[in-house]
Amino acid sequence: MITDVSLRWLPRLSRAAVVLAIGVVGAALVAIVWITHASVVDARATMLRGLAADAGAAVRARMMESEHEAPAARVRDAFEATAAQHVRYLALIEDGRIVAAAGTPSASPEALLAWFAAAPVAVPVVTGARIRVVYKRPPRANRPSPPGRGPGEVLLEIDPAEVDHLDTVATWSLAIGVAAALTLIGLALVLVRWSLGRAASVRTVEQARHLANLGQMSAILAHEIRNPLASLKGNAQLLARALPEGDRARAKADRVVDEAVRLEHLTNDLLAFARSGEIRVAAADPVALLRAAAEAAAPGRVDLADADAPRSWPLDADRMRQVLVNLLENAAEMSDGRIDAAVTRGPSGLRFVVRDHGPGLPDGELARVFEPFFTRRTHGTGLGLAVCKRLVELHGGTLTATNPDGGGAAFTIDLPKAVR
Repeated sequence: MITDVSLRWLPRLSRAAVVLAIGVVGAALVAIVWITHASVVDARATMLRGLAADAGAAVRARMMESEHEAPAARVRDAFEATAAQHVRYLALIEDGRIVAAAGTPSASPEALLAWFAAAPVAVPVVTGARIRVVYKRPPRANRPSPPGRGPGEVLLEIDPAEVDHLDTVATWSLAIGVAAALTLIGLALVLVRWSLGRAASVRTVEQARHLANLGQMSAILAHEIRNPLASLKGNAQLLARALPEGDRARAKADRVVDEAVRLEHLTNDLLAFARSGEIRVAAADPVALLRAAAEAAAPGRVDLADADAPRSWPLDADRMRQVLVNLLENAAEMSDGRIDAAVTRGPSGLRFVVRDHGPGLPDGELARVFEPFFTRRTHGTGLGLAVCKRLVELHGGTLTATNPDGGGAAFTIDLPKAVR
């Protein structure tokens, strides 16, 4: 059976599955291209060895065929015969010196002879843009080979251009594969971010629709209650004044008046919650605004800090005073001690902070404290902070609740310069 909780988790699981699938595909693509590149590198090394062996065998065979000719003719003939093997330089070496050469060397004769002396026999070595390979006579203890006979000692330089082209293609294939994998992963992240943004937008729209319906219902309820409540309160006050002090009937009448006043506060809160979201922005002094709110909410108990505060800010002074008075009254009820209130320049513009030194807010209530009708107070309506949050958001700002270090609860208002 599918529950509502499992249905709520489906979008998250779908996003995770998409990211996982694209990540696996990207990793597989990189792995395939990497294996292919490694195979090409091995194939290149094999081809280089084969190219060097083929050219060396052709050169030595040709020089064996013409061993009775002069060294220069033998070298020239062998060089021309091995052009198809990409030989670019051929040198015949006797007694540590070059006796004949053909082609264009990649270094000076001295450098080539020095390299020849230490080079391994018949092993192709990549030097710069060419491959070098040498063939030497094996040492004979008793009978040296006559000079000019046999293939002799030779040094070859071969151009590996075709093999390097294969390596270049493999490198580009690897780069393209990695770029494709990174593109896939980037698309997955963009898709997830778009999905999260869409989900947040849907939640915002649903919350706005819910609050609008709640506000409409609250307005209707408040208007329906207000007229009979005013009549009830007025008659109860007349009855109480008509009865003598200390009489039991007078006490009951006073109790009716008190309950009527409490209901009147509730209807006022409902109407404030349902009120149209229009604000009138004008230049106002935020410091004077905070001082006036402190005098109205908790006279003599508020420690003000305004050292870095601007002297003018665009906002609806009446609505923002209502927010600050509500926050300060809440702080006064939550703590018997001093209340800290500050106005300063914040990261996004103007910042108000109201902090009490009471027990603070339970962690589970930090996210719910601004929900309509959520309250911890016995006689509270649970609409005060919801109204404050709406008014701050009408200014384009944010209202957040935290439990700062040192105890108590802090409410922070951040307002931008331009009201959205």
